[in-house]
Amino acid sequence: MKGLFRGAARAWVIVIIVLLALALALHLLLPPLLLRFANKKLDEIPGYRGHIEDVDISLLRGAYQIQGVTLKKIDGNIPVPFFDAEAVDLSIEWRALFHGKIVGEIALNRPRLNFVSGPTAAQSQTSATDWRKPVEELLPITINRFEIFNGSIHYLDFHSDPKVDLRLDQLHAVATGLTNAQETKNPLPAHFHATGRAMEHAKLRVDMGVAPLADHPTFDLDAELTDLKLTTLNDFLRAYAALDAEAGTISVYTEAAASNGRFNGYVKPLLKDVDILDLKHDSRNPFQLAWEALAGAMAEIFQNQPRDQTATRIPFSGRVDNPSADIWSTVGGILRNAFIRALRPGIEDRIHLKDVPTPSEEKKQKRKEAKKS
Repeated sequence: MKGLFRGAARAWVIVIIVLLALALALHLLLPPLLLRFANKKLDEIPGYRGHIEDVDISLLRGAYQIQGVTLKKIDGNIPVPFFDAEAVDLSIEWRALFHGKIVGEIALNRPRLNFVSGPTAAQSQTSATDWRKPVEELLPITINRFEIFNGSIHYLDFHSDPKVDLRLDQLHAVATGLTNAQETKNPLPAHFHATGRAMEHAKLRVDMGVAPLADHPTFDLDAELTDLKLTTLNDFLRAYAALDAEAGTISVYTEAAASNGRFNGYVKPLLKDVDILDLKHDSRNPFQLAWEALAGAMAEIFQNQPRDQTATRIPFSGRVDNPSADIWSTVGGILRNAFIRALRPGIEDRIHLKDVPTPSEEKKQKRKEAKKS
């Protein structure tokens, strides 16, 4: 009996040693193999070249971490990459396993996107085409959760005078429920939430419910950017509008919803305490001064005097493949704000998924309008 026990114990010791040896071998051999595989996949993105510095493996977590990832455009001599990140963590979502789903999570640490405007297509950088398939092959399971830590997005123009750098930073974004890993009756089972700041001071917030598996884009979005100082946009204004902002802020509020191939929403910009013309700079081009004077006069005409603000509500609706903005409502919003009342700052909470007309409702509305005409 003792001999049998000793034999079984010896067998278990051998099994454990073999498993440890296999784990050690995987830990040593997998990183260089994954590094070579990942770099190959990134290089398959047309027009771009990718590079990864290192890969770490965590067998217990069922995860691997990519260190120092960069994606650069090959032609155009663009001085910044399209995308880079300090680290990208790809792992299995263990909670979803209890619901019979094998899904993954992606977390990006300090990612940066650089959109570049240039005089030619080669000198511009607006997106990396066909990037999704190579990236999806880096983690060959469906992604259910996506998170960004301390991210940034830049709009750059190196050819304008002056050069332009519009930026969002300190971005923290979380997207959950992207694959309906848990059964739910919620029409918008996935959720996206993001916060950040624009030009290093203005607060950004985005909240969106999403139906990621719907046949048509289906979402309910609220977003706001508040108290952005116009003076921080002067490089942009000088380069593209030949204007200088001496003072003032802009806030932008928007709500939108989409369902059944249709959408509904509004954008509400709000300008406060705007001062565009500075007559002390009399050495500037007289045509520049005339243009600024005209812009300042128009802002003054359409300004709500008691609150010293200029605002409008720009509604938009239509089909996803044919977006449109209601210009007459836009003009009416300007006049209403200027001469009747100031628009209330903030999200109005008036646009929801139920507000998007179904195809049958849209046909009924068109028939009613046809009868009236």
